[in-house]
Amino acid sequence: MSAERLTKRMVLLLAWVSACASAAVIAAPAQTQTPPPETLTEVLAQRSGLTSTEVASLLASCDANPTSMRFCAWRDQLVAERKLQQLIDERRTASPKCAAALAQKVAAWQKLRDQTCTRSAQDHWGNGSMLSAAVAMCETDRTKQMVQSISSNTCN
Repeated sequence: MSAERLTKRMVLLLAWVSACASAAVIAAPAQTQTPPPETLTEVLAQRSGLTSTEVASLLASCDANPTSMRFCAWRDQLVAERKLQQLIDERRTASPKCAAALAQKVAAWQKLRDQTCTRSAQDHWGNGSMLSAAVAMCETDRTKQMVQSISSNTCN
């Protein structure tokens, strides 16, 4: 199998795992969550099968090559998703009665975000090597917008 094909498969697997993990975290009550790995580098290493040292090297220079660009995009996406999850957890604690409504809102938004970002990235990049990075960057931007939206709204 060629390196490019292997990279594409790994990227698709990472995107799928990320989407499943995000959905599980949002749906799960805060008390039952297992602690995340210590660092973003460890998370990316776990998901990619690379060592933490290899991931750290890729993250050290985001513009070095397409693989570094993808890993940096995934890192930024993880940061945004962690901020969103932290905000959701804070809202659940502050207003348990709003937890179900917030979970529904976020689940519906996440599905739409994922579909929209994938479609947009495919329209722009086709099935090129930067497709997964484009999806991750779009999802990062949309996640930051959702954090802003949830931050500025209260549950009634």
